[in-house]
Amino acid sequence: MREYPQTFEQESLWIAEQFMADPSPFLETWAQHIVGPLDVPALERALAALVERHAVLRTGFTLGEQGPVQCVDPSGTVSLERLPWPGGELRDTLRRAGQRPLDLAVSPARLTLYDRAPDEYVLLLQIHHVAVDDASLVLLDHELSALYAQEAGGGPAGLAPPGLSLGEHAVRARKAGVAPDDLAFWAGFLDGAPALAHLPPVRRPLAARRGPVCACVRTAVPAALGDAVRAAARALRTTPHVLMSTCMAVTAAAVNGEDVVIGSPVSRRGEPDLDAVFGCLTDLLPVRYLVPATATFGEVCAEAKRRSLDVLRHRNVPYARIGGGVTRERGVLSGEHLARICLVLDQAPSRLELPGLRCERVHVGGASAKFDWLQYVVADGGGWDVRADYATDYFTEDEAVLVLRQWLTALTAATDDPGVPVRELFDRLAALG
Repeated sequence: MREYPQTFEQESLWIAEQFMADPSPFLETWAQHIVGPLDVPALERALAALVERHAVLRTGFTLGEQGPVQCVDPSGTVSLERLPWPGGELRDTLRRAGQRPLDLAVSPARLTLYDRAPDEYVLLLQIHHVAVDDASLVLLDHELSALYAQEAGGGPAGLAPPGLSLGEHAVRARKAGVAPDDLAFWAGFLDGAPALAHLPPVRRPLAARRGPVCACVRTAVPAALGDAVRAAARALRTTPHVLMSTCMAVTAAAVNGEDVVIGSPVSRRGEPDLDAVFGCLTDLLPVRYLVPATATFGEVCAEAKRRSLDVLRHRNVPYARIGGGVTRERGVLSGEHLARICLVLDQAPSRLELPGLRCERVHVGGASAKFDWLQYVVADGGGWDVRADYATDYFTEDEAVLVLRQWLTALTAATDDPGVPVRELFDRLAALG
């Protein structure tokens, strides 16, 4: 075994995990519905090669003499369990399978291949967030596609050697430390930021604390609106992510007042030797939005762009150090409810492509509530698929559906006319309820 310190991101997740009940909110799933004559031995060899390439899949996470550590097993494996399909609707069955606990001291991952029908399979990777982020799943699609093709009799996979290991990255990052200027930025950026006292779609009494249970609602941004979003973002000289997040901030501000915080994903893969690393190198950081009713949407979006760029410049501070999680060191602020609402945009989703087979990603709802509201927007042709995991202590299903309607209403109005007054957007959202 080779022992390394945990990365800052891993440490905050691992420590928080020690206080979590099952199922953990940090359990992630990658599932593929596969139709066709799958070569199962070739798949097993391809998966074994993938595990051999990426040390984090052979890593246990535990407490060492100096604190939380990651222990890499040079010859470790992740076995592929093969099971008959247990029945039930595809997403529901996979969500239950994804809620099974993982022993992080042994492995952060579990692989299961379900035989659903003749020439029909479901491949499920259940993995803890301590070992994965969205960029890792893009890497998984690319490398497993190449490795399976090779093992099924095609040419060499032609994959470049993996980059830095997460253990090596952890040593480097801890040697560099967290810059005092970055900590000072966050102290100033969030100074006086109010916790969200209310959650959309309407002001209503909320439970004092959030339990672990979550559910999922879904909608879509049609292609015509998708084109309008991209055109409006270009006109505003910003990105679709900033525009969509500003619409989420408007939705939250309608029931809270003008000062709201929305969580936004930030990658820390700045160094070239981290591009091909499988592991958790992404964090959700709080972005503070000012949404005065007297402003136009375009004005709010321009300020959101400026603030988002400030966050990117100071992104090398773990969320836990800001105050939004658990760490061995005190955060710069009290972080309770700093980011109750989060939005994640995936503009270029990858695909698993296995020769002679049809593969379709199955997006499964969260194992338990990670945030009060966690919304994913995933590109699909000209539009986007939208799904949101919501804490059932804070939203009924009807309320969750209404939140998505409000967000889509704000998105449509803002792209039709970025000069629309925020007060008018508030009125339109209130009319939906």
